[in-house]
Amino acid sequence: MVSLPYSNKKHYLTGIDWILHSFDFMTKRATGAGNTFQIVMRLEGQPAESEVRDWLDVCVGKCPLLGGRTRRDFNLAPYWQLPSQGWRAGFEVHHLHAEREIDSLLEKEINTPFGSEREHLAFRLIHAGKNSHAAVKFDHRLFDAHGAEMFLSMLQRDWEEGGTTNWEMPPCEPAHLSEWQGKFEAGRQVNRALLRLTENAAPRALPLDPGAAAEGFGFAEISFGEQQSQEIIERAEREAGYLMAMPYTLALATQAFHQVFVNRGIDTGDYIVPVTMDTRLPGGHHQQVFFNHVSLLLFRISARGVNDFAALLESIKEQMYHQAREGLVRHILDASHLMRIVPLSVVSHLLKLYLKNSLASFAFSFLGDGGQMPTRFMGKRISRSYHMARVPVPPGLGLFFHHSRGRLSAHLSYARGLLAEAEVDTVLGGLKSRLGR
Repeated sequence: MVSLPYSNKKHYLTGIDWILHSFDFMTKRATGAGNTFQIVMRLEGQPAESEVRDWLDVCVGKCPLLGGRTRRDFNLAPYWQLPSQGWRAGFEVHHLHAEREIDSLLEKEINTPFGSEREHLAFRLIHAGKNSHAAVKFDHRLFDAHGAEMFLSMLQRDWEEGGTTNWEMPPCEPAHLSEWQGKFEAGRQVNRALLRLTENAAPRALPLDPGAAAEGFGFAEISFGEQQSQEIIERAEREAGYLMAMPYTLALATQAFHQVFVNRGIDTGDYIVPVTMDTRLPGGHHQQVFFNHVSLLLFRISARGVNDFAALLESIKEQMYHQAREGLVRHILDASHLMRIVPLSVVSHLLKLYLKNSLASFAFSFLGDGGQMPTRFMGKRISRSYHMARVPVPPGLGLFFHHSRGRLSAHLSYARGLLAEAEVDTVLGGLKSRLGR
């Protein structure tokens, strides 16, 4: 079939990038701020503010990609347009009286929209007591979770080398405007998978309160020490199998959310859960830092069998194996290229239409220890790091496990008004009871 012309000097967005753009569009429309996430690092000691500010300006100046924005080419394929002039990352310093004030400040920062369409990164240095926290907010249109961790490692390496690191930009991404037959076939496979997900009813989902959602997201977490984290991973391997922490924790998350639905009397539909999968090959490098190198697995979990943990876990594993055999991850990557000529408002509408306006019951991911996070940042040792992620709206609800440097943590994210404080406790309490805390 015919191949459409394109420039070999531009970084065209992939179909997955465009889907992330549509999530950003939906979330901005519902909450006023986009599909962003924040990595928080607790530092031992206090970096010198002026040195950090000057260093960030130099680093960001080496990376014009950070000041880009989306434009359409003459062939209708979207691409990332680089800025015509320099750009500076947002940087603020906060001095707090006590560490207990940090959580509310971090929540305020993640719920604050970027200042312009060319801003995709913001740094916050927070001093409280003898230690500091560095919080870096990322635009999900330009970074995925592993890419953000690799970016922070690049920054740290530049700090250690005195700002002499030569940052190589990712190679230009082709427009993927050929091999149409394969893309259409992948689209048919994805269409069948989506129809199977919702063949009987809309996903079981909590109702959104538009007024409350406009106030942003709330967050809660539980974390585990190294010994307890190791015991949890070993238990996952015994009950689910080697390298099966993702299906194990997804089963735990489903049980925890299920109790909220039961308490509310919501008893129609099954749980539909999209799970983000990293598509990088082992040993990801600097050319895979920017944009999104992910795909999705899609799970339909019968509400009737949620209380039987062994059966629930087996169902999740069977679906995972089936999607691997059918090549669904690859089909989603290929088929998504077809969506890029469609405006974001239409893409958002189509996604909701497929899943009967609910899109999903909740979002989930397990970010394993890829060794991407630095151990030091701005010259100070990192004693702890974690992710705070806003969730596309709908569903506006997500649970994300993070296993880094031998420590496991679970992070709950929810649009305001979606969960009451007692329901947040129900979700976290369910996880704690199963994980042994």
